[in-house]
Amino acid sequence: KSEQTYMLEYLVQTGNISEADGLLATWFHRANSKEDMYKALMGDTMILEADVTLMGYGTPDEKPVPIMAHPPDIYSDNTLDEWLDAVLASGKGIKLDFKALESVGLSLDLLKQKESNKGINRPVWLNADILRGPNVPSFVAPVNGNVPQRVSVNPGFSGPSSTRSHPNTPGTNRRCVACWDENALRCRRTVTFPVHAMLVRSGWQHLSWLLNQSPR
Repeated sequence: KSEQTYMLEYLVQTGNISEADGLLATWFHRANSKEDMYKALMGDTMILEADVTLMGYGTPDEKPVPIMAHPPDIYSDNTLDEWLDAVLASGKGIKLDFKALESVGLSLDLLKQKESNKGINRPVWLNADILRGPNVPSFVAPVNGNVPQRVSVNPGFSGPSSTRSHPNTPGTNRRCVACWDENALRCRRTVTFPVHAMLVRSGWQHLSWLLNQSPR
């Protein structure tokens, strides 16, 4: 805890918000291209969310270079290396949303380089919305390795936008949240749980159970 700063604590420390209330935090989503990244950096948004995949992912031209792109895009004018340099030079919070499991290890190597060369003085959230359903075992192993202490894990699910035809959508039943809890125990990092806002009310009894599994 001495080396770990949570995102809301960081925003309080930097004077962006007056109290540790997530409703006060502001986000810029898909800050992937250089144009969008600089737009976010020049604005008053507190946290940048961006998507990571591999250059030419899934094609014969695929290269082991993490880039900033949201599917179906597999090319970008912005690499993760360039993105991190620009954002770490600001005071913005960071959330990286991985769109290809193959990009995780390479991206963690880059984070380790930045930590070693310049230091990372803020929380970094890593989101694991890669496969439909829980994919945490494939994601936790690399992030449990030698990565910056400030890295937090956001083990999520990709799923439908409606619970009417998909009653087992994560957040709506105990089995799903119990799976979250079980896999979170394997992770030696701070863990946050992403929940679609439309699922909170219908699944609150199970989400409340999940929150009560650990002190906060």
